[in-house]
Parts: sequence; structure tokens; C-alpha cells
Amino acid sequence: PELREDRGEVTAARERRLPRLIEVGDLRGDLHLHTTWSDGSASPLEMAIAAAARGYEYLAITDHSGSLGVAGGLRPERLREQIDGIRDLAGTAPVRLFTGSEVEVHRDGQLDFDDALLAELDVVVASLHSGLRQPEDEFTGRMLRTIANRHVDIIAHPTGRLVERRQGADVTWARVIEAARETATALEINADPARLDMTDVVARAAAGAGVLISIDSDAHHPDGLASVRYGVGIARRAWIEPRQVVNTWPLADLSAWLRDRRLPGRSR
Repeated sequence: PELREDRGEVTAARERRLPRLIEVGDLRGDLHLHTTWSDGSASPLEMAIAAAARGYEYLAITDHSGSLGVAGGLRPERLREQIDGIRDLAGTAPVRLFTGSEVEVHRDGQLDFDDALLAELDVVVASLHSGLRQPEDEFTGRMLRTIANRHVDIIAHPTGRLVERRQGADVTWARVIEAARETATALEINADPARLDMTDVVARAAAGAGVLISIDSDAHHPDGLASVRYGVGIARRAWIEPRQVVNTWPLADLSAWLRDRRLPGRSR
């Protein structure tokens, strides 16, 4: 029922070319969420237990970086403490826990952490929470500079919109999509009901061009993990198949992508 926007679905159905669309059950993990280390309300272990109850294999702990002080963002020394704490959970957590951070992108395109610290993380999710009213070329330039950093794995909620509260930034999507495709950087469909960002139109253009997608809850509480169903709904309207979404991949495949795309000399 999601394919009802008159974007070629009738012809595809007649010709038996409709793809097998992604379903919630295809997801094997979540790569963007928060804990009590920043503005979440549950510990990493509590989030891991909730993830296991959903049948997940892995989870990335991505608390905010330091410049987002309103959300309790972590300074480098605190992030290193968290990295050690998450690694200490390896023997008790019921899912594979990835160390990570939702790293703020400054108005000049610089990231909150230097490359040396980013390299210590398993997953780097980059977010642009400020400067959303910059001219389109400036905002797009920030995104392109972020994508060019080989330590950045995922661009979160790309426009920064808040549903019925804040319009998203203006983005030259053709340039962003091409850069993400060339660098194997994933663009996120953020499933938080307050965000729902990217839209299905942009997500279809991205996936159709060969860009990898990540569907994440941005959960701040164990119950929030269930919001991925809204992101999956967007992905289904975008004609997205499971293989195009990085967090449908088996743990070994996801780990290989995270490792290999950061190697020096990769196309970035």
C-alpha cells in the first residue's frame, strides 16, 4: 500500500518489476541512539537488553559530542571514558555494542572531535544541528566537507527538520548524493517521529543512485527503539530494498564496511 504516489509503481507491477521492499523484521541493529551518558534515560546495557528483545544483533552507542551542551554532549575525556565502559560490557551485553558518537558539525564544516579521536570509534554519526538557515550552497558545502572525512560513516537527519516545528535546511541533493555514493557514506532515514528525515522523495533518489541508507531510531529510551517502523515506512515509499540498508546486514558485513571504508587511499 505504500507505493501509491504515481511514481511508476503501476507500470512496475504490471511488468512484475516491483522490488521486495524492506520490512521492520529485516533490521539487525540500530546505529544511532542515546543513553544516560548524554540526554538519554537508559544505560548502554539497558539499551542493549532492549535491542536483544527486538532480535537485534548489534547496537551503536552514539551519544552527543561536546558542543551540543544542551544535550549533555561529551567532551573528549568523557568520550574516552565511555569507550572504555562500552568495551568492558563486551562480555555481558546480549548484542554486539559498537562505540560511537553523534558528532556535531560546526558552521564552518569542522567536526567536534579531531581525526585521532574519531579513529578510536567504531561508528561516527555526523549531525548538523545548527546553521540550518545558511544559504543552500554553504549548507551543502558543510555536508560535502563532512562526507569527505573518511571517519564519518553516517550523515544523520540530513536536513535537520522538525515535523510541524522547523523547516529543514536547503540542500543541493544531487551534489550530496554523488559525494555519498563515491565515499560509501550512508545517509540516514531518521525514524524519530519528530524528525522523519530524509523524506521518501530524497531517499528514493539517493538509493536509486547507489547511496547506502541507514534507518535509525535516534532513541533516547528503550521504548524509542520501536520507532524504526516509521523510518521503514519512509523507506518503503522510497522503493528501498533490504540490501540497500546497512543495518540490515549481518554483523560481519557491517563490521567490514565500517573497517574498510576508513582505510587511507579510499575514494574520498
